[in-house]
Amino acid sequence: MDERDHRDGVRLSPLERAALAEIEEGLRHDHVDPEPPPAPARRPWLAVSVVLMVLCSVFLAVVGFRTSEPAILWCFAVLWPLTVIQSVRLVRRWMRHWLRPGGRITSWF
Repeated sequence: MDERDHRDGVRLSPLERAALAEIEEGLRHDHVDPEPPPAPARRPWLAVSVVLMVLCSVFLAVVGFRTSEPAILWCFAVLWPLTVIQSVRLVRRWMRHWLRPGGRITSWF
């Protein structure tokens, strides 16, 4: 190899040519895996938590309305919105999985 690189006419010093040859050798041995590693398995914690929250909410609602105990009614009032929020997250995850895998359901959801 002479002082000029034949591809683009750039002059390289012997040290630069050695560094470039080392980089190119490393790139030749580099390879890309054709498939990405598998995604980690989803754990059913959201579904389990929604089921438990629904059961607790129903229990608190029944007991609170039958006894008219303010503390139980307040516990229901705090737990119910959290249950609804978690339920919406679960339904959204299921819809994304079953309707359009890998995409959004709509632009706003």
